[in-house]
Amino acid sequence: MTPDYPSKLYYSISEVARITGVKAHVLRYWETEFNTLKPRKTRTGSRRYRPVDIDEILAIKALLYEEGFKIAGALKVRRLARKQSRDSEIQEAPQMDLGFGDADDGQQIGIVKDELKEILVMIRQLGAQNAEKAAQPGLKEKKSEA
Repeated sequence: MTPDYPSKLYYSISEVARITGVKAHVLRYWETEFNTLKPRKTRTGSRRYRPVDIDEILAIKALLYEEGFKIAGALKVRRLARKQSRDSEIQEAPQMDLGFGDADDGQQIGIVKDELKEILVMIRQLGAQNAEKAAQPGLKEKKSEA
């Protein structure tokens, strides 16, 4: 349903009105009603719409003009659509396999604790090695001569 329009980063309100078939004063009103419709503004106050804003406008227009929703109903539908979109993104996000296999929560915590203890031992060993190197007088003299 997306109309063909030139690919740009930003569009003026008159361009968006022409692309979407929605008058500029209606677009400004929709900005007050739909919190997802927030075009950026220049220092002079001119609105700059992004392609995402145009998609939102087209969705709102379809709800209001084609499906017969009132503003409140369109708000609910858009809110529900955003929530479903976020939920599907969360569900589709791949999970990293931590290698726990079939371990229950208690076993998983035990595995993590053991690995953290091993890391702590390694850090302490590195700290001790660095302290030994710093304490060796021959190394300090060579560094200061260089």
